[in-house]
Amino acid sequence: MEENWGEVNNMPFAQVRNGPLYYEVCGKGKPVVFTHGASWNNRLWEPQKEVLAEHYQIITWDVRGHGQSPAAGCELSGKVFTEDLIDLLNHLKLDSAVLAGLSMGGIISMQTAIDYPGRVEGLVLIGSPCTFRFNFYERMVVPVQRMLSLFLPMRTFAKAQGYYFSRYNPGNRLFIEEAVQSMTAKDWHRVWCALTAMDCRENMNRIECPVLIIQGEHDFIIRHQQKYMAETIPNARHVVVKEADHATNRDNAEEVNRLLEEFLKSRVYSE
Repeated sequence: MEENWGEVNNMPFAQVRNGPLYYEVCGKGKPVVFTHGASWNNRLWEPQKEVLAEHYQIITWDVRGHGQSPAAGCELSGKVFTEDLIDLLNHLKLDSAVLAGLSMGGIISMQTAIDYPGRVEGLVLIGSPCTFRFNFYERMVVPVQRMLSLFLPMRTFAKAQGYYFSRYNPGNRLFIEEAVQSMTAKDWHRVWCALTAMDCRENMNRIECPVLIIQGEHDFIIRHQQKYMAETIPNARHVVVKEADHATNRDNAEEVNRLLEEFLKSRVYSE
C-alpha cells in the first residue's frame, strides 16, 4: 500500500520514562491517537489511516510489549500503559488529542481520560471492555486464561486468532498471525496479566469528553458490557456496526470510518 497520507514523521521512537515506544504519524490537522488491541500492533489501523489522514493528524503506536515497543526492564501494569500514552502525547508536544482504541486500546484510552481529563478531547471505544470482572463468568474464566497464557504456544495462539477473527474480512488473517507471533510468550503473559487487572467501572462516570462506543454486531467478547458502559459514561453514544466481529474497524472499515468522521466533525472538532 502506497503511503500517500500526507506528512510523515520520520522519528518513530519516543524515549519515555518506561522505555522506548514505537509510533507512526501521518496527516495534518487535529490529532487522533489510535491504540490497538491486545496481541496486535499499530498496523491494525491501516484502514483508518488511509481515510482520516486527509483531514487529521493520525498517530498510531505499539503498546509496550507489542510490535516494536520493548517491555524488557519494565513492570507492566495499567498505570504503565496510561503513562506511555501520556508520555507519547508529551513527546509529540500535544496538549490534548482524541483517543481511539480497540479492546485493550479502548480500556487504556478510557483510563487515560479518567486520570488525565484535560488531555483528552474525545474518546472512541471500539469493542472495549471496562473491566475483566464484569460478571461471574469473567471472574471465573479470566484467571484460567492467565494461567493458560503461560503454556499456549504463540504460533498456535496466532493461528487460532487469525482463523476466528477473519470470518468477516479474510484480509485480517495474515495481519493477526504476524502480529501475534511477533510477541514472545513471556511478554504476552505479562501483558495479559496487566491488562486483565484493569478496571474503569468506579470512575467511568467522571469522563467529561464526548464518547463514541462502537460494537461489532457479532462481537460476543464484549457485547455484554456495552449497554452498561453507554449508560454509565456521560455524553456517550453507542452504535452497533453490522457484519463485524471484534476486529470491527477492519471487518467493516467503511462504516467505522464514517462513524469516526461524523464523531470528529460533529461532536469534537465542530468549530
